[in-house]
Parts: sequence; C-alpha cells; structure tokens
Amino acid sequence: PTFIYKGICSNPPEITKCGVSRGNYAQLHRKAWLEVSDKYHRYGKNLRMYYKHWEELNHPFNMFFDWLDVKGEAAGNALPNLPGCPRSQLDSDTVRYIMIPEEREKYVLTINICDKDNSNIFYDSRKKRVRTGPDGWIFVLRDGEIYASQKVTCVLGKAKQRFHHSSFFGGKAVAAAGIIITDDNGKLTRLYPHSGHYRPGESHMQRMLYFLQQLNVDLNSFEVDMQQIVHVSREEPPRKKIVTDDKDSTVKRVKKTVSIYLKSASFVACYLAHKAHMIGQGTFVQIHNVRHSRARSVKEVLIAIDDGGFWNRNMTNS
Repeated sequence: PTFIYKGICSNPPEITKCGVSRGNYAQLHRKAWLEVSDKYHRYGKNLRMYYKHWEELNHPFNMFFDWLDVKGEAAGNALPNLPGCPRSQLDSDTVRYIMIPEEREKYVLTINICDKDNSNIFYDSRKKRVRTGPDGWIFVLRDGEIYASQKVTCVLGKAKQRFHHSSFFGGKAVAAAGIIITDDNGKLTRLYPHSGHYRPGESHMQRMLYFLQQLNVDLNSFEVDMQQIVHVSREEPPRKKIVTDDKDSTVKRVKKTVSIYLKSASFVACYLAHKAHMIGQGTFVQIHNVRHSRARSVKEVLIAIDDGGFWNRNMTNS
C-alpha cells in the first residue's frame, strides 16, 4: 500500500501481538550476555574481567563457566582469583533477575489522566503516586505494560543485589527501556532513553511515545532527551586509561545526564515520524548517492538520483 504521511496517529510504529513479534525488539547489548548466561547472574563488568583472563590463558576447559566455577576446582586447582576483582567480590556482587511473574507484577505502573488539567499521573502497584526524585527510575516497556523501579548500582547496606534494566524480565527482549522522572505529584516530566543493558534506539523510543499517546498522555507535557537521537557529543572526553608507575587508573566517563538535550515529547515524536517517512521514501539513499556522485551541476545531481528515468527522459526530450 502507498505510504501517505499524516503524522504519528495515522502511521504508527508497528505494534504486534505476541512474543518477540509484539514489538519487543530491544535486546540486551552483547556485553551483558555473560551476566545473563551465568546461573548466579554475577555483575557483568566483573565477569568480563575473568573472561578476558580466560582468553589470555587460551580457553582452558573450552567452556568459560566450567573453568570459572567447576572443573578447575574438581581437578585440584584453586578457583580463579584476580587482584582487580577478588573472588569474594565476584561471587557476592550479583544482579537480581525476576523470573516469577507474580513478583514482576509488583513493578507495574499505571497512568491516570487528571480531568482537571489533563495531566498524567503515574501510580505504582500499591496505587501510590510515583515520586522518582531527580535521578529518576529505570523502566522497561513490554507487552503493553510499563515496569519501573529505583536502580540499585551497588551492593551495600540493605541492598543485597543490584537492580538494573535487565532485572525486570531476566534479560529478555523488551519494547523500550530508559529512565522516567516524575515530580512530587507523580506527573511525568522527563523521559531519558538511557540503558546500558538495552542501548535503546530511535525505534524503541518511537514505540514508547506511541504507547503513551495511546493512553492519552499529552506529549507536550514532558520532555525527552535527544542527545543520542541527534548525536550530541558529551561535554568532556570519554573514558581514558592513565598508566602510572604503580598501577593503571581509570577516569570515569561523564554521565549522559551531564549533556542532556531536551525537547518536548511531541517534537521528538514528529521528528522520528518524519525521519521514518523519509527513510521509507528513499530520501536518505538519494542524499547518499548525491554525496558520492561528485556531481558538478544540478543536471548531474538529478541524473544521480534518477531511479525511474524521469529526469533522463525529460532532459533528452528538451
């Protein structure tokens, strides 16, 4: 069928009905697969240190987790223990993975639209307004439900396990992921497409905005960070390794929230819809062809992008 652009309402992103085809296309980044594959779900960053060491040893026992936990010890060898991440830290620093549906339901959010001012109010499973604070809550969208919670990034005090985006569905694919920020009344004020585990792209953000719009959330009532969509560079350089006489030290990378580029959600939705339309119409392919054609005149540009021969025929006739 012919694609006629009439905005996001008339041409919504594809929403299907079951499984991965339900729109749950945001898969975990490859760096997180060790954490998912580990039966204890130990923190991925620590596992990667041991994996790199295993590769340097030329893959003993052929299977990484056999070397890490089982066969070496069975053969009378001590379990691997790295100075940069002691074994005790590796085994105690784990990520919570929710595998029981009833437990997962505790994290479902609902959205009510206030009749008085048409504002959107987020409620948790206990019917209490969600007050995220300035740091926000992590969320995932899957199968038509939003799941959200505070992020736990270190195992200290009462927190026995980390809680990341991958925690909600045990590392399964989702439709969208990021961070929501609400005010003291539970009203959504900001949405960040930030997730180190899922690395959400434009299509995932488009699905999230479409989902909210279908719930009658006013897209002019909150802002979205566009820094990844329009490729805004961070204010400071990325992580650098500094070698000293004693040991290697690392300068931490600047957080995404330092360089946020906020626009209203309605602007972002229209931007993504227009871009999707231009991709569908082949506009970017034409731009690519023009850039590589080395054309020196308008006539040469038209010939370079002439897919159906229209310009060539008309120029010949003239």
